[in-house]
Amino acid sequence: MRKWSLAIALAVVSIAVTAAAAAGTGPLDSGIVGEVRIAPTCPVERPGRVCERPYQATITIRREPTHKLVSRVQSSATGHFKIALAPGRYLLQPQNGHPYPRSSPLLATVHRHRYTSVQISYDSGIR
Repeated sequence: MRKWSLAIALAVVSIAVTAAAAAGTGPLDSGIVGEVRIAPTCPVERPGRVCERPYQATITIRREPTHKLVSRVQSSATGHFKIALAPGRYLLQPQNGHPYPRSSPLLATVHRHRYTSVQISYDSGIR
């Protein structure tokens, strides 16, 4: 009796997993991976010297063309972020300060079975 119960339970789980995969509700293997940088970070830029650094920022992600909110993601202290998303077009809207630091929205296309790489640049306002 116990063997039959276990066999039935395994069959039900197997059917559910197969149905979820067929419906596209399984784990995503696509999305966006990115890096956020801020510049300039030096009061005077000299030739050959890089005056930028990683930046921790909040990015709002909206589906295109509907602008429907999908998620918000925050980059790490090293400026990196990664988010799993279904294939499609997305608008990434970095949160801006008032008036600085500032960044512009960015369109990104996510393809099946791939992570799209993006770089988001902030203007620090240092002149």
